Amino acid sequence: MTEKLLIRIDQSAKQAIHWLIYSTDEQIIASGEYESIAELSQLSEKAQGRETVVLLSAAMVQLKTIELPAKWNRKLEQALPFMLEEQLASDVDDVFIAIGEPGSQDDKPTINIALCERENFAELIALLEEHDIQAKEIIPDALLLPEQAQGELATIELDGQWLCRLGQWHTCVIEPSWGSDYLHALSPEQIVHFSPADALPDIAPKVAKEEEYELPLAFLAKNLSSNTFNLRQGLFTPKKSTPQWWKDWRSGLIAASVALVGFIAAQGLQVVQLNKQAEQLKSEAVATYQKAFPRKKVRVALLRRQISNELKAISATQQGGFLDLADKFVSVYSQVKDFQPETLRYDHKRNELRIRVKAKDFQVFGQVKTILEQKGLTVQQGSLNNDGDAVIGEIRLRGEV
Repeated sequence: MTEKLLIRIDQSAKQAIHWLIYSTDEQIIASGEYESIAELSQLSEKAQGRETVVLLSAAMVQLKTIELPAKWNRKLEQALPFMLEEQLASDVDDVFIAIGEPGSQDDKPTINIALCERENFAELIALLEEHDIQAKEIIPDALLLPEQAQGELATIELDGQWLCRLGQWHTCVIEPSWGSDYLHALSPEQIVHFSPADALPDIAPKVAKEEEYELPLAFLAKNLSSNTFNLRQGLFTPKKSTPQWWKDWRSGLIAASVALVGFIAAQGLQVVQLNKQAEQLKSEAVATYQKAFPRKKVRVALLRRQISNELKAISATQQGGFLDLADKFVSVYSQVKDFQPETLRYDHKRNELRIRVKAKDFQVFGQVKTILEQKGLTVQQGSLNNDGDAVIGEIRLRGEV
């Protein structure tokens, strides 16, 4: 169920503002009035989360039907201000022209238009936005009266004024002080009234729609769904409003975006560091291969295959003992940190592998010796010497001869 807020604003700053909150199934939720437009801020909270429609007093809007030289088109729309220039009392640049529905009269094309003072209309929209009231529709109030048969006047009383509609595109607001003269000049064939009309002069037969008497704004709201005209067009077309879900989640989404950017940046930095380490390890692998096989040409892209081939060659020359010792020694790396071999020498006759090692401290050597002995190797540890922040020593691994 969607709730709407209806606000009726008069041209006079002293005239009361009437408002109504209702649902799409025509249930009245709340209604009231404020003394003047100066209290418009009181409606700011009520407008939040509700679709807002502003009814502008028909006294502020002049409706006209213009006869056209041809069927309505874009070029005629651009020429319309010049076509109206002689019919306006003020400068055409000071008038805002809103376009209604095209039609025909006596087989000639016509266009319905609405005129209002551009500056006053702009000030009204600015005032609504200042109070955070997003009105997507602004409609002349009397245009929401039911259209009657030709020559019949529809009317309803609101705050001491009478809203009137004659035919499809003729509206006005009259007051008791001069309304009688106006109605005599208008000469309707019949007056259909939707509120008590004892104060109206008897210039034509009156038809009371008593079964439809209710709050004026509630009555007008019933015709909103059939209305197709909106003053908010052209220069005053409403901006696309920010969806409520964005207002509710904006802070969280912005924080999440910042966190995501930070995460991507951190991951990018980590990738750079890993690439740098990979290049360093690649250089160390090349250097180790060149030291082990000084007469061989190194091909970086094929280094893994070259090492595999060399190891197979060693195995083929009955030096498989070296591979066994080296394999068991390499397994130490996954268990011990701060442990770096510097040179390897293999004695084929004794099946002995001698490794000169650089470690963080003396305890590392003891840890390595224990691990290798658990693998069934005979381990001899040579002398250990301090070298600055590290310890240098030799480890001898012996397998079966």
